[in-house]
Amino acid sequence: MRRPNSLSWLTIFGFGLAILPMVLVILSITLTIAQFAEEGQSGILRAVALSDSANRMANAVRSMERYGLQYTVLQDSALLVLFQQSYTDYLQVYKRFVAAGPSAADRARLQRLNENLAKARRALPLTALEGGRGSLDRYFNASSREMQQLQEDVNHGISAQVQQLGDRALQIKRLTLLEVLLALPLTIAVAVFFIFLITRPIKRLDRAITGLGDGDLESSIQVNGPKDIAALGDRLEWLRQRLLELEATKVHFLRQLSHELKTPLTAIREGAELLQEDLNTGLGAEQKEIVEIVRDNSLRLQRLIEDLLRFSVAEGTASAGMQQSIPLHEVLEELLQSYKPVLRSKGLRMDSQIASLWVSAHRERIRTIFDNLLSNAVKFSPQGATIRVHLWQQGDEAILDVIDAGPGVAREERDKIFDILYRGSASEAGKIEGSGLGLAITKEYVLSYGGRLEILDNEGHGAHFQVRLPVRHPGSVESGLERLR
Repeated sequence: MRRPNSLSWLTIFGFGLAILPMVLVILSITLTIAQFAEEGQSGILRAVALSDSANRMANAVRSMERYGLQYTVLQDSALLVLFQQSYTDYLQVYKRFVAAGPSAADRARLQRLNENLAKARRALPLTALEGGRGSLDRYFNASSREMQQLQEDVNHGISAQVQQLGDRALQIKRLTLLEVLLALPLTIAVAVFFIFLITRPIKRLDRAITGLGDGDLESSIQVNGPKDIAALGDRLEWLRQRLLELEATKVHFLRQLSHELKTPLTAIREGAELLQEDLNTGLGAEQKEIVEIVRDNSLRLQRLIEDLLRFSVAEGTASAGMQQSIPLHEVLEELLQSYKPVLRSKGLRMDSQIASLWVSAHRERIRTIFDNLLSNAVKFSPQGATIRVHLWQQGDEAILDVIDAGPGVAREERDKIFDILYRGSASEAGKIEGSGLGLAITKEYVLSYGGRLEILDNEGHGAHFQVRLPVRHPGSVESGLERLR
């Protein structure tokens, strides 16, 4: 099928094709009604002509009979003239009656009527001379019977024609209803089909734009439809390729920069540690403080570089081939054990409820997700507070809730808190150190497994982070890989 030139052309063509069945129905109905009106008009005119002619002929026949019978009694020649005049009128009306198109039976009856009248006309002078009127009465009686029967036939024909017109009108009504009932679903079907043709590429464009906005650069964009919409889809595909190239360049730059920075930074850190260890006795208090500042900031800068490396790796979908069936409960319990010294030093309590759950993932990534959320909770919770950690299952999802007792996250910051290098108002107000990469890395890791990371409303103070990951049964991933082998 040839591709339409534009969406507007497709819309106009679809609208025209959709209303075409109804237009054809309207034309058909119009022509049928016009034909019916023409037939009805001609039929009515014919019926009127036949009825009027039959009545005039009947009057003329009665006049001839009256004048003829009177002449046999009075022998007045003026009556013969009147008889002849009535006969002439009869012949004129007879011609109009024949021109109106009577039926074959009426023509035969009319022929007999003419014969009887002609006989009566010839017999009238002879009957008067002979003094008898029996034959004349017989001809006139036969003419009257034929004329009466002719009028009845004409009236019956008119009634039949009226009935025929009524039947025809009912037939047209049923035919019109049938055509509308057939055309309406066809019109709706064509309209729905073209609505689908028009909206499908638009929905694909919407999905493509939404995917680009959500950072999905792996799925190719292919939009079929009118040429202008397809061209727009090609431009979006070009944009996706450009963004993919820019993303690859950014990741390469981050890795190269991190690698280049780590080498001199390691030398600085190791030099500061040597100064602190070997020359401890020969340094003054101010010099020791400067060495400690250099060492601490070099460590901080190293952690920031490592976070940058993690974030560059975190972006993109996780490789399914490297995933394993991971026991979430074991990873979380091991991590909680490592946090005991920090909790003890800050006087924090840990309320943990952990269910045995498994997911298909990378162990280090899962540990990083839990670690970033726990470190965030420890960082913002005040001394003596309680941190709640719950791992549970809902349907086919493993859910981790980490709830701290800190200042929480303002509602207007919830959409930005997962952005790279974004530090919330709570961090700035409390002068809490952080790179602004932890939550961004966590969200990228969660999304790479088809999960979700959200901030929920908390009844009390503090932030409530919730992670949802698809549940996997132990060994399901390994058995699936084994079947592929």
